[in-house]
Amino acid sequence: MTTPGTLRYEASYYQRDWVLACRDATSFYSEPVAWDIHGELDPAVLTRALRDLVGRHDALRTAFRPRDGDVDQLVWPEVEVELRTVDLSADPDPAAALETYLVREAERPRPLVAPPLWHAVLLRLGDRHQVLAMFIHHLVFDGWSHGVLHDELVRCVRAAVAGRPPRLPRLPLRPGEFAREERTLRDADAERWWTGQLAALPPLTSTPEVGGRFVSAPLPAVPLRHSEALRDLADMHGVGFNEALLATVVATRRHQVGDDVVLGITRASRDRPESHRVIGPLLDHLPVRVDTSGGIKVRDLLERVHHAYREAAVRKLPLGLIRRVVAEDLTDRGGRLYDTRYNYMPSASSGAAVVLGPGGEVRI
Repeated sequence: MTTPGTLRYEASYYQRDWVLACRDATSFYSEPVAWDIHGELDPAVLTRALRDLVGRHDALRTAFRPRDGDVDQLVWPEVEVELRTVDLSADPDPAAALETYLVREAERPRPLVAPPLWHAVLLRLGDRHQVLAMFIHHLVFDGWSHGVLHDELVRCVRAAVAGRPPRLPRLPLRPGEFAREERTLRDADAERWWTGQLAALPPLTSTPEVGGRFVSAPLPAVPLRHSEALRDLADMHGVGFNEALLATVVATRRHQVGDDVVLGITRASRDRPESHRVIGPLLDHLPVRVDTSGGIKVRDLLERVHHAYREAAVRKLPLGLIRRVVAEDLTDRGGRLYDTRYNYMPSASSGAAVVLGPGGEVRI
């Protein structure tokens, strides 16, 4: 069931595969995004700001419908914005109670067939201290979207406090249009290269049984002096710091999978300027295959990783299209080209923003 004015687009390859892998079109994978708010800020102001954001970004009004082995994304003209409030200030340890609440809310099952695929909660921790938390499914949100959401939420809060519409740049690209372009993209030369590059794939390693959820783990923290040494090593051999980190992961996987290592590298897919202000999952994954055979030294490994990554990046295609042109039948592999995804996200913080409200200064 949809409402009049609903727009229909094909889902991106990424969204299609995710929805088709879900049982009963229900998924658990919501990302918690939270802001500390110090000062007096009326919940009605935050609700107005959220409404402005939702009206601006299609992804926050999008749901998904399976269709004959494929998936459509449905963008509703509007959705109800409800900001629930929870008071944790009486808890003996409000910070611990907050952490428990965020984890529990993020793990709630979420039907994918009706928007919104997110919800918001305002949690009170103490006098003049609140936390605004949004739980947004990864089908409509990605790492890049975090920065956009923070910036535009602050702008919308300032506008709501002033009683005016937010002043935000026009969005020249919609996520549905991005998916449509992705689905129609073809490149015969690149497709031939991928067919050869991904022939005779190495076996997959076993993954733990986790009820259909994704398995992910951060790499161990690297002390600053070691990080600087790795950067110096990368500079010495003319490779990027990210490629040096990638070489470390390749070396680790080599002991488990042998001398033929295939990793999926997460990429933002934000090459075009018009995509920079879009909230939505434009991310994709690039298969990178590295030969680590022979008496390989660190210098050789860095060079091989650098070459493999650059060769793949030059011929990048949507992962869904790459799967289609691989000569090998992927049925027994569950459609997978690789068993490990690598996502390099440099540490960054949007910092604190200041809003001047009726009750004085508010820090977000």
